[in-house]
Amino acid sequence: MTEPFFTRQLTSEAQAQATSVDGWEQHYEQLSDGRFEGLSENLHLDFVQVFHEHANRTVLQAGLGRRDTVSLALTSVAGRGSWYCGHDIGGRRLIALSPQREFELLAGAGMDLMAVCIDTAPLAVLARTLFGPGFELRLPEPVPMRQPGFDETEFARLLGSALTLARENLAQLEQPAARHMLSLSLADAVLQCIGCNAFEADLPAGTVTRRHTVAMAREYMQAHADETISVPDLCTATGVSRRALQYAFEDVLRLSPVTYLRVMRLNRVRCELRACVRDTIGDVAARWGFWHLSRFACDYSRLFGELPSATRARWLAESG
Repeated sequence: MTEPFFTRQLTSEAQAQATSVDGWEQHYEQLSDGRFEGLSENLHLDFVQVFHEHANRTVLQAGLGRRDTVSLALTSVAGRGSWYCGHDIGGRRLIALSPQREFELLAGAGMDLMAVCIDTAPLAVLARTLFGPGFELRLPEPVPMRQPGFDETEFARLLGSALTLARENLAQLEQPAARHMLSLSLADAVLQCIGCNAFEADLPAGTVTRRHTVAMAREYMQAHADETISVPDLCTATGVSRRALQYAFEDVLRLSPVTYLRVMRLNRVRCELRACVRDTIGDVAARWGFWHLSRFACDYSRLFGELPSATRARWLAESG
């Protein structure tokens, strides 16, 4: 057994939140305007990882879970408009995350997410012990889950208790027996859900088509982000009409294609302001297609709640 470790990090940008969950390959883009304030908590126990995320802005998240793991998460958001892999997720929802297929989550402002990630090998051993030697561990697809009889409130309480204990008394988890029993409790809760037919039905055909259109457009935008991209270019890349493109983006991302392109580029600039400290702000902005610097500064400030010069100054001060 390895010693437990716990981290708690306040974040001021979306991508910093993405990288704060170790072992996961993730990319976050801030979509709604205002200064980003996030919280990330990360606990490791033997073969279990538990983490918690919260952000005050709408964030588009994409990525892959840790390799050779099974992961479940509880999302909780008050407003409407959030979705996971195309499925609407209002209120509290249980979702599965796969290390084999990339997920996408549109996390509305104020969403709370608590997740548990279990290494596959010890989980399979536990499953055969509990359900018999012939039990085959089924890896979940990245979709929302509904399981009659599964107590999501108790599951949330279990995850919350693990994080509270780590936050307030990590020394207690240095005791092998306590750590092992908590790990088993978390693994057993996961097995109670994925051992049954708990997965939501496939998406309607129209939803799949709109998500595919947005995915193709985003892929084209990212590949040509430093070029002048027009709506006709996106129509050609996706093979749909201007109206269909507009409808798909507004349905999936709640933004127009032009607005999303600007937001995507602004997120790229924000990342490079930290990574490319020798380049001027103007150089970084120009590299991502912003030639009108005063308009760029206004757009940046509206989205992130601070001027680009303030972002760079704060990060330079943090780095010493």
